Amino acid sequence: MKTKQVEMINLEEVSNEEFSPYGQIWGREEREPLEVLENLKFYAYEAELEPAVEMVETGLLVCNRKGREVRYFERHPETSEIFIPIEGECVFIMAPCNNEEAKPETSRIKAFYLAVGLGVALPAGNWHWPPIPLQDSVKLLLIRKGSKADPCDTVDLREIGLDRIEVNL
Repeated sequence: MKTKQVEMINLEEVSNEEFSPYGQIWGREEREPLEVLENLKFYAYEAELEPAVEMVETGLLVCNRKGREVRYFERHPETSEIFIPIEGECVFIMAPCNNEEAKPETSRIKAFYLAVGLGVALPAGNWHWPPIPLQDSVKLLLIRKGSKADPCDTVDLREIGLDRIEVNL
């Protein structure tokens, strides 16, 4: 019987092109972001999971400290989302989905601490704003499944009786 020696390759050093026959590397900011806002950058990726029934969108979400004051909420009525911090800690402010109401209920708005490796799965319609980093920035793996068109509803917090939500850390 023969033994094959294989070389160990560090994923931090191998290029995306070099690794492409084996799959995808997530967590690099090497392409143009799909979305850039004052407090975040979102890098979208698609991964086909077997059996090939439908695509799941994945991405790298990089949030910075400029988002500490929340003035809006958003929800994706047709898209479920999973957020997993892979570098840094953050606070995630959200209100649960209530499809009966067009706006979030202020009494149900909560802030949740997310440590590295501890993620959350949000059902379609959950109100939220991008995670707020406890350091200068936080990187999160974002997995989305739902409508390709991905409609997004937003609400100005003044419409629900709030000027803003502040995170005092």
